[in-house]
Amino acid sequence: TKGDKGWFNDTRRSISWILYLNDNWASHDDDDDDSGALMTGSGGELRAFCRNAGGWCGSSDGNLQVGWLRKDINATNQHVLDFEFDPIFLDSWVKVEACVDGKYHEESDENGAMKWRPMSALYRIKKGNRSTEMRRNGQAGYEFHRQDPQREYLSQPFGPDSPTWPSQLNLEPLEFAKALALQLSNKEFRDNFIGIEDISAPSIDIIDVSPYAGTLVLFDSVVVPHEVVEVKGGQRLAVAGWFHEDQQAFPDWYGT
Repeated sequence: TKGDKGWFNDTRRSISWILYLNDNWASHDDDDDDSGALMTGSGGELRAFCRNAGGWCGSSDGNLQVGWLRKDINATNQHVLDFEFDPIFLDSWVKVEACVDGKYHEESDENGAMKWRPMSALYRIKKGNRSTEMRRNGQAGYEFHRQDPQREYLSQPFGPDSPTWPSQLNLEPLEFAKALALQLSNKEFRDNFIGIEDISAPSIDIIDVSPYAGTLVLFDSVVVPHEVVEVKGGQRLAVAGWFHEDQQAFPDWYGT
């Protein structure tokens, strides 16, 4: 279940799995096969678009990955030979002091107004930085979560009422990626941010998995864009499903 309804469930999708059931299935590598084996079908490969990740990807402490930050590596004489990509995660529980009538309240007011409200921020995992982050923007306070290895936050807190966030709801994936990129704190980050569904960006590794009987494929279907190649003959048979993980819990301070 996706969107707002996903928060009403105790669990959410995690790793996807596919078990292929086809016997005598040819792949695109079998075009020159002269073994005499009778092939009942061909095509139908699972095509995955993968990246050279610079760290753990998919999710971080329950926060989902929403993009990649490209890093140029192995550069010689300004000619880039390769890329590496840092996974970028969305923290949707940045603790921000609530503002009422232009004032930030240290405590809930007599009318029961919330002291805190959740906002979002983008971060990556960076080893070696272990300082707890507490920053202030004028009189507004907001607190980032401390983890080990320490999260490196790359944006200020933002929300649907932020000036740089689009006013329309239900953004398409590429528009959502553009909106996220605008939240990043410097131009280099903004220029090198890539949405997880963008397969036009450089350094994509395309991996094809042929649907041979008994082949079991496990992958993160959110972080790894994928498609099925056209079936050229026969009937492609498979059983598919998803492992589930616990839904991200609301923080203790939410609603206070």
